[in-house]
Amino acid sequence: MITLLLDSSNTLLVVGLAKDNKVIDQTIYKAWQKQSEFMILEIEKILKRNNIDPKSVGEIVVSKGPGSYTGVRIALTIAKIYGYALNISVFAISSLQMLMKKDKPSICLMNARSARSYIGVYNNNEIIMPDQVLTNEEVKKYIEEHPTFEVMGEVEYLNIKSKENDILNNMLFLRNENSKVENILTLKAVYLKD
Repeated sequence: MITLLLDSSNTLLVVGLAKDNKVIDQTIYKAWQKQSEFMILEIEKILKRNNIDPKSVGEIVVSKGPGSYTGVRIALTIAKIYGYALNISVFAISSLQMLMKKDKPSICLMNARSARSYIGVYNNNEIIMPDQVLTNEEVKKYIEEHPTFEVMGEVEYLNIKSKENDILNNMLFLRNENSKVENILTLKAVYLKD
């Protein structure tokens, strides 16, 4: 089965292609506020590069937020249209949880602006802290209180060095019955901020 993996929730544009649960190609680069201009083109390029007819895609895994208001909607809208048009399964996962370090408790973060962070804490499929918005000071305190947890995400805004993560394989790992969208027409983005 061919799986298309999409994320545009933060500063990165992420397009991945998997076959039989194994990533075979990927395009990942910073495209802050440019994802809408490039995502469709990158999907077309990755499919062409791998000689895959767009109608051969059997499922889509997409981030549903939180993140940038417009960014979250880009990948989600593409996934909804594609999924509906081809009548294929769509799996929607947390854009924070896909940042985790597998097999280690992970504090996953994104800049929510205005001295706040999106935060979710996970240990594989276990949710230790559900996705929410905290002040950056609260986040720093939580990190100090949990020194054995990995801090993951684009965290330079907190003066923390970013660590490598495996977004695409995490997306495949999180694709399960709990993340499967039952009705594509009711799929909505998760924003968390008012």
